[in-house]
Amino acid sequence: MKMKVRIEGTDQIARNIRAMGKALTRETLMPILKEHVQPVADDMKAHAARASGEMADSTVVSERLSPRQQALRVPIAPVEVYAGPGPLPQAIAKEFGNIHTAPEPFIRPAFDAGVDRALKGIATDGIAAILAAAKKG
Repeated sequence: MKMKVRIEGTDQIARNIRAMGKALTRETLMPILKEHVQPVADDMKAHAARASGEMADSTVVSERLSPRQQALRVPIAPVEVYAGPGPLPQAIAKEFGNIHTAPEPFIRPAFDAGVDRALKGIATDGIAAILAAAKKG
């Protein structure tokens, strides 16, 4: 005896999958990432040393790195954002210390305090973007 199987509704599944791909574009993800990483950068800025204010003022969320940072970068995802001070040598000296000064970390404590909240927010808003695109699709 031969069995026949008929599957219906695959066109809707295909439309939903295409809509998910459209939802996961750089234009959709970048604002979500920046919004949820900004509180981490704000915490870094609040705890940065204030001798001249240059280090705190250079602390931003961006999708770009300095040429030196870019040369050392190992990409881990198609869409990435970065939070931290600009390419200032004093940022490294303050964070890790040197032979003359003790470390005054401001990057790692801000990251540790805010990473869970940022990841949860990114996941929640990312899923919402996918579901909204699937409804349109």
